Amino acid sequence: MHPPKRHPPVTAIAFDLGNVLIRVDQMRLVRYLAPYTQADPQEILALTFASSLKSAYDTGRLSTQEFYQQLIDRLSCSLPYEKFCQYWTGIFSLEEGMEAVIDRLQERYPLLIVSNTDPLHLDYVRTKFRVLRHFKRYILSYQLGCQKPEAGIYQALIAALEQPPEQCLFIDDLWPNVAAACQHGLQAWQFFSAAELIEQLASRGLW
Repeated sequence: MHPPKRHPPVTAIAFDLGNVLIRVDQMRLVRYLAPYTQADPQEILALTFASSLKSAYDTGRLSTQEFYQQLIDRLSCSLPYEKFCQYWTGIFSLEEGMEAVIDRLQERYPLLIVSNTDPLHLDYVRTKFRVLRHFKRYILSYQLGCQKPEAGIYQALIAALEQPPEQCLFIDDLWPNVAAACQHGLQAWQFFSAAELIEQLASRGLW
């Protein structure tokens, strides 16, 4: 009989932002933009969330104004900038159950955020959602010029920890990001729900 696997102690926890702490409703943005363009919903969705244009914005190669201008050019729409900002940030809600999770964990662990995001989104959610006040360090793609699952963003996280990477638990909803974190020596879990996360934490004595 093999002895139970021993894990290094967890002394810090790093969270993804979108669809872990904050729910992102991508189709809401599609509905907002649809009246302003002849593009079909799938085209709008791909351009706003899964394109080289969005990647350039998320890695700081485009300013918000530049991203807006290129987006409306590609969609051939006449959306005013103020409306764009309103719609771009109007897609968020708190992930169910996660405020209580963070309120408890922040009493025991330093908490960090590691996010592929843009400055408009980040400024909005930090103002809107009080749960984010518990996070003292943000590792952000648009500031670093790289995104998960690229190596640079994990290296920045490890540098911020000032402790061995195996003592940090990283939580993300996307498996490629989790796998990359493991390759960099972090403990990493894929997020599905607050309830399942609590169960996992409790099973490891972290709750």
